[in-house]
Amino acid sequence: MKNVWMAAGLIPLGFLIGCSPAVQENEEEPEMVEDVQEEEEEEYVITPSLNTSENYYRNVLEGGTYIRSDARGNTAHAMNNRVDIEQFELGLMEIAMGTFSPEDYYFQEGDNLSGEVLNSWLRRYESSQDEEDLDEDEDEAYESVEEEHEVEESAGLNPPLADADDDEEAMREAPLILSNIIEHNYYSGDDEDVELSGVVMGISVRSVYYFRTEDEDGYYFHEQAIDEETALDYAEDAADEMLERMRSVEELENVPVTFAIFHEQPRGSVNPGTFKRTAEAGSGDTELSGWDSINEQNFVFPSNAARDEHPAAAERFSEFKENISDFFDYPAGVIGRGRYKDGTLDEMKVEINLQSHGKAEVIALTQYISSRLEDVFQSQAPVYVYIDSVEGREAVIIQNPGEEPTMHVYR
Repeated sequence: MKNVWMAAGLIPLGFLIGCSPAVQENEEEPEMVEDVQEEEEEEYVITPSLNTSENYYRNVLEGGTYIRSDARGNTAHAMNNRVDIEQFELGLMEIAMGTFSPEDYYFQEGDNLSGEVLNSWLRRYESSQDEEDLDEDEDEAYESVEEEHEVEESAGLNPPLADADDDEEAMREAPLILSNIIEHNYYSGDDEDVELSGVVMGISVRSVYYFRTEDEDGYYFHEQAIDEETALDYAEDAADEMLERMRSVEELENVPVTFAIFHEQPRGSVNPGTFKRTAEAGSGDTELSGWDSINEQNFVFPSNAARDEHPAAAERFSEFKENISDFFDYPAGVIGRGRYKDGTLDEMKVEINLQSHGKAEVIALTQYISSRLEDVFQSQAPVYVYIDSVEGREAVIIQNPGEEPTMHVYR
């Protein structure tokens, strides 16, 4: 197990006791959804490219069917913040583009590590677990994992619980740091013959650990802050162990592997988390080459954080929001979410919510906004504007750098 759990004691204390189970999670690790699929010889099909300025991977289909990861469906249960879920998966594909170009590689959801195996990795490490300590469902799950992948009961990569008289104290000292693991596969070749040429593994770590304790009087809900650097360092050690285990799987013995660590935001945050570190292992390598930092930040516009870090952009966005309110002659709900990489705007998404409207008004607003986007965001990055009402989506505007905006009004 190496020393993956050794850093757990370094995490600072801090808590909040609540009394509503509707908004808190159980302490136990999430269960993955298992989709049983029969193994048979399949014909590979490559999906065609999309006619778009954005760079998307073509997908590998087996017998014309999209292959879902065996672990698919666990992300929503494992991650505390809804806005993290999409960013975790899409951001991992963006990181993959640095090694596996969409021009030369095809994408498929991971199917070399079963959901049960990944779930066992997300459990706590238990150095001496007796059979009587396992409930019936856990016992059957571990037996199934052992038969297929020879995973031991101590496969868990999350910190073990120390012996303590106080359950709350033990959980605070050893929070569950790893929340989710996903595998993405990249193939190369042609429509007639493709082969697995690379794997990208995403590891998500918590910023806050939500857990529950109980006594004769009822349930108590708590939260424990997790130091960011401690969580990232812990995930690095976990990645070393994952790579060693992956090399014991026949399909993964010799393929290049990239690891990326994602740091989540607390529950209820309007901003998604970000990827913080990446590392690679070449074909057949059993050790990672070293970790590189990723400088990525998310900001909501308007907000004090955006004004402090990017005052010029915040000022332009505030003027843009005022112009839209003037267009309607009443305040309009306008929210921007900007993602910055290395201090430069990489993507901006704007959501506009209408109170009441007519179709002619929506068309006029769409045209007006399209004429303003280049001045507001200065063609630095792609800008996506979504105009919504209580009836649903009304219009979409896309402004790519150096191009005329694309508009669509829903009928």
